Amino acid sequence: MDITTQWQVLGPFQIGTREATWGADPLMRLGGFKELSYDKTSKYYSSLGANGTVGWTLHEAETVTKSENSVEIAIDFDFPLVDWNFLQSIYGWSALQFQAWARGDLVINTGEPRPVVFYADKVLEFVVDGKSYFGGDFYAYRRAPLVLRLDPGTHRIDVRLVRDVRAMGGQLPPSVRIDIKAEFSVKNLVVLSDKIVLPEMVGGKLASHLGSVPVRNDSDDWIEIVGLESSEKFFLEPSRHWRLTPGQSRPLNFLIGNVNPENESYLFFVNFLRGNSRIIRSHAVSFVITKRELLEPHKYTFLHPSGIVSYAIIQAPKVLNITSSEELPILLNLHGAGLEADSDEVRHMLDAATNIRAWTIIPTGVTPWSGDDWHTWGFADVRAAVGALPLWIEAVGWTGPPVALDKWYVSGHSNGGQGTWFVLSHQPDMVMAAAPVSGYSSIQTYVPYQFWTEMEPGLMGVLQNSLVSYRHELFVDNFVGMPLLQQHGGNDENVPVYHSRRLRQLIDGSGWSSKYVELLGKGHWFEGIMTTEAMCRFYDDISTTRECKPTLPGTFAVVVPSSGDMGTRGGIQVDQLASPDQLGRIDVVQNKTSGTLTLRTSNIRRFHLVRSKLQAPSTEAVEIDRNHPLSLSYDRASRQQSFVQSSDGTWSMTQDDKWKCLSQRYGSQLGALDAILRTKGPFLIQSHGRNTLETALQISRNLYQYFGADSSIAESVDTDDSSPSNVISIYQGVDSLPRTASTFPVEFDGTKGICIRNAAGLQRCYPPTDSVGTLFLHPLPKERLELVVWGSDEVGLRSASRLVPMLTGVGQADFIVTGPECSWKGAAGLMAAGFFDASWNVSAASYMK
Repeated sequence: MDITTQWQVLGPFQIGTREATWGADPLMRLGGFKELSYDKTSKYYSSLGANGTVGWTLHEAETVTKSENSVEIAIDFDFPLVDWNFLQSIYGWSALQFQAWARGDLVINTGEPRPVVFYADKVLEFVVDGKSYFGGDFYAYRRAPLVLRLDPGTHRIDVRLVRDVRAMGGQLPPSVRIDIKAEFSVKNLVVLSDKIVLPEMVGGKLASHLGSVPVRNDSDDWIEIVGLESSEKFFLEPSRHWRLTPGQSRPLNFLIGNVNPENESYLFFVNFLRGNSRIIRSHAVSFVITKRELLEPHKYTFLHPSGIVSYAIIQAPKVLNITSSEELPILLNLHGAGLEADSDEVRHMLDAATNIRAWTIIPTGVTPWSGDDWHTWGFADVRAAVGALPLWIEAVGWTGPPVALDKWYVSGHSNGGQGTWFVLSHQPDMVMAAAPVSGYSSIQTYVPYQFWTEMEPGLMGVLQNSLVSYRHELFVDNFVGMPLLQQHGGNDENVPVYHSRRLRQLIDGSGWSSKYVELLGKGHWFEGIMTTEAMCRFYDDISTTRECKPTLPGTFAVVVPSSGDMGTRGGIQVDQLASPDQLGRIDVVQNKTSGTLTLRTSNIRRFHLVRSKLQAPSTEAVEIDRNHPLSLSYDRASRQQSFVQSSDGTWSMTQDDKWKCLSQRYGSQLGALDAILRTKGPFLIQSHGRNTLETALQISRNLYQYFGADSSIAESVDTDDSSPSNVISIYQGVDSLPRTASTFPVEFDGTKGICIRNAAGLQRCYPPTDSVGTLFLHPLPKERLELVVWGSDEVGLRSASRLVPMLTGVGQADFIVTGPECSWKGAAGLMAAGFFDASWNVSAASYMK
């Protein structure tokens, strides 16, 4: 096997922050890069080049590593003829992002076709022999590579280069460094034992009893895993079906019994069936379990809500002058982007703080990028890590102080600082105090969306509304009443100190304040950044504040996005907004003398009270929007007080959950397209009709690559209403049309195509012509969701499937209709995009051509 060291490059071209997922490739107007041949005299229009044009250049690989069965190269692509300094002086970091294409050859020197495992670090998409693959491995996880079947000979590799400041930095001059690796495979089940997830052992006992190891099917047949075999106690997780389509990667969960702590290493065999054969084959897995002391940071494992095994680092309370019955709170420390929680850098980040009177938990968020920046997927991991603490206590036989599971102190650095703002804004009643360190205020402010392809304001509004939960600046009213410490390096070149300064100013504008520490001359990271004098005072304050929750002022506000991640504030839980097109708000006045809560609402349809979270648990009545006060009842049968607004503006109180039905959108169904990530079990990907299995495999690969998510692939099966999982259904062509409920505003017709009923009740139809695609959320029973993905043809399906959630900051709404112009205009080429309201009707501000 060999690969060319000289690559032909065309570019650079303009690209906006996280815009590449939408397409937005200007060369697609010419049929795409794959239709172009190297010609050093040819020029192409580009807003980045001198005279408005760019051409072809040649780039040499920096390093080449070869072995008998593999080849790997690293190439750094830059464009010195562009005046990057001037562009940055006007447009900031947005100007340091670009796209280009590069071409090389992979040569297979064998006498027969071979399966080849293809890794593409820092790459979002590529083309092999004219066939496009989307997803790549933008963060270089190497968790779910592509498995190719290649004949002997030369194979052309076209790689789309996308420079992203968040992932690659804001240095000048900007460049993109990619790594390409290809290796021959064994054409069988592959078990990646070097990526195994295990608990650690403390005092001769496992900290938990769950493990996971990635497996990949490199054969041409379906593979079914039927069991584990070992002299020790290792078992497949029960009630799970472990089947892999050719090329699929999945995390294989297993249970660990009480293994012998004296063993130096452990071994088990994965038993599997291949294709139609009934012969059981085996693959050996050997590993070591790390041994730690009980009171040093160590790893424990647990189940993420999606059914995968995740882990966190725990530091049990080390202080001795406390009674064994005194509940201690939790200190959550959220790591920054690109870091593993079990790395020494993260694991020992708080070692210098020696007297923390709390349970210190360092979650992973599942991946080094915390899945989705500590939001829907990453925050679910945080909650699961906390919820697993009683199991840890039982596993290790802990006899020290118990844990207060609902009292959180939250801190985090960089992306973890941003995650701290998210937890604070979306789960305010869980947080006792917060200390974001060097965190950015929002994705939108970090690297602005200046260079996106120009589009109608209404459409841009839809995209930005899809990202509103990331816009922490809009939720500062939720911080009022919360003890806050902000720390930031004055010379931070990664996350400029502007972010913390701006949030401090906004917090002051809300009538609140934070303790603000700006470290003069300090950068983004230095040893001891989480144990500075200010941070140690924050940890010390846990001793004096852990007994009581922060007291909200007599007048406060609750600001709510349409998000299933939103918890209570002051005991008020908003269940539904009147419209997903804007934020909801409740202004609250607490009269403890009269026992009345006075509320003024904006864009609120339904909410309920959680008595245990109320600032005044003795509240007897609620007066809403100057309606007659409604008396509360606290008998056992009506602990939850729910309120709903009628069409005439009056409010009434209910005491049951009968409204939670298929026609109502609520709970984990709320949010934009990323609501699909709130699955309660592995995703079920359904491949309907011919030519959709490869798309199902791509979606499965990307979910695993970027979220560590598990998914099973099935061909043309009906949705199982007894399953807890969310479903992704894939269709192609007019002969394979999705079915929706009769009352649902999106329907399909073989002639009319995709028909959507807008807020006025009028139907807009988009004919099934070439390159048309759509994806949208659809309700399922038990608060579940289906993500429907359909294309009129292969190009349309490819365009729609790119938008299944993968990277943060893309801005996918509840429903999207793509057209042929998306390939070069990106989101500006959409035919429709918008939101479903609380009754699953299209919202008024949705965009529909």
